[in-house]
Amino acid sequence: MEMPLKNGWRKCSRSCMLKVSWGKRAFRIFVRQWRWEGDNVGLQAAETMRKNVADTIKRIQQTPTIGHFYKSVGQKTYRIAQTHPKSSLFYWYDNKELHIVRFIVAMKNSEGL
Repeated sequence: MEMPLKNGWRKCSRSCMLKVSWGKRAFRIFVRQWRWEGDNVGLQAAETMRKNVADTIKRIQQTPTIGHFYKSVGQKTYRIAQTHPKSSLFYWYDNKELHIVRFIVAMKNSEGL
């Protein structure tokens, strides 16, 4: 819940949603995989994949520590969240933003993504 402060700014509690920032490579791989799914598996599969990724991002926005710890570099703590048994998101977050840095797909026939 957001609480008003004296100076007019609002302080976020855990329920605040973080702004999502996709890395260029991560987004490009996600779109390529989404298109591959639509062309080779079917439109329903592509829509299900998109929905799974969106649901995972929404869960991460609400509770950023939900992902598995991967490694710490400086002040950044990288985490992994599984969107599907064969795909995952790598991300880190700060007080305002969720940074998606990698979208990993572990499927044999998805053009080496």
